[in-house]
Amino acid sequence: MLSLGALVSGCGDGIISAPVQVLDVVPAPFRLDPATVPELAPIGGRTVVVSGTSAPVLVERVGSAQFRALSLVCPHRGTIVEVASSGLRCPNHQAVFANDGTWLSGQPTAGLTPLDVRRNSDGSLMIGGTLTPPVLSLNRSAVVFLTTLTGTAPAAQTVAIGNDGGGMLGDLALALTYGPGQRTGWLSLALSQASAPAILTLSAQRGTLPIGVYSATVTITGAGVSNGAQTLSVSLLVQDPTTPAALQLSSSSVAFTAPIGGTPAAQVVQCNNSGGGALAGLAATIDYIAGGRGWLTATLNQTTAPAALTVRPSAGTLAAGSYSATVTISANGVASRTITVTLTVTAVGLLVTLAAWPALANVGGVAGSVGNVNGGPVAVTRLSATSFAAFSMRCPHAGTTINVVNNGTSFRCPNHGALFNSAGVWQSSPQRAENLVPLTVTYTPGATTLSVT
Repeated sequence: MLSLGALVSGCGDGIISAPVQVLDVVPAPFRLDPATVPELAPIGGRTVVVSGTSAPVLVERVGSAQFRALSLVCPHRGTIVEVASSGLRCPNHQAVFANDGTWLSGQPTAGLTPLDVRRNSDGSLMIGGTLTPPVLSLNRSAVVFLTTLTGTAPAAQTVAIGNDGGGMLGDLALALTYGPGQRTGWLSLALSQASAPAILTLSAQRGTLPIGVYSATVTITGAGVSNGAQTLSVSLLVQDPTTPAALQLSSSSVAFTAPIGGTPAAQVVQCNNSGGGALAGLAATIDYIAGGRGWLTATLNQTTAPAALTVRPSAGTLAAGSYSATVTISANGVASRTITVTLTVTAVGLLVTLAAWPALANVGGVAGSVGNVNGGPVAVTRLSATSFAAFSMRCPHAGTTINVVNNGTSFRCPNHGALFNSAGVWQSSPQRAENLVPLTVTYTPGATTLSVT
């Protein structure tokens, strides 16, 4: 059951006793519809929510479609923090926190625990669970504009930018690069806002471009995303309807890099007709040039132009090294075209098979001692449906090997009791400890393994 409203705490003249029972710092996820809470209507609006027997949670609207949540349990002794217009204050030992939970003054302690906030399709929020990093997502990976030498400018197209992870995704930025040796200036970009969800609008102008296929890449970045920058492939096809049909490709080469056993993200090559009439009978065949065989698939979404060719490699059991192949695209009555494909397979520090660790099937799940990197044991946690994080299991305080506790959702050191959440962030202990040392995770969405270095 949820209750909403102002949080009232008694204030004494001195230090009050610690609570008899410390409430759960991180509540199980609960649903909240901000449309039903008048306090959350304006940006900057706040409310306190209590779910079941968990600790009170402060929910704040920080953007038109962005919210953040903080546990109101003071990290020092477990007292419930008071909420005021000027900030947050613990009535026990007078620790003062900023509105974002950062400790400011008074009793030294950690910041308030941030909680995961995810927006549902109906506009409601799921609040609770350990905060996970944002995951930058695009609703499409390629955009194709078609025009002719005598035609008007093609209609603008849009791409939806979202956050498939937790927390807030802000500081969105765009970078535009054109194909090597190609004409520039034909593409313009407009971003609706600098935080997700956002809409990217793309507009293309032929200008004086002659017949041909022109390519560009838009790179989208965001603050703190766990999956890194995302790229959008853009092509402009200029046709001459007075000439015979001809096959044109948006790219003549693609390159991939993957760890041993990994599956890099697929790339798309657009197959278009640069002339008049219809272009049918599209087919793709693969020829392997160097290295192993069977590591590549090339699939057309249809047999008439314009069509999209999806090129997808898999490192599988390939040893570290370089591999190459060509994909030949043919069509009825026209000259065929080829695409050179290269795959670089790199060695990995630790290969983790996801099926061997059932806890990693769920977001927030933690698996401890999955192997060793740099001579120390490793823990892996699932941040979202498409991303993972890994940490050294050596406690930063005294180097003791920590254990996984609390149903596989947090870590505790057996030496001095230091508690770390599933993101490796120190939560509490008599002796202050640093966060767990993060390791690098390489993972391709949908793959059965990940690597840790």
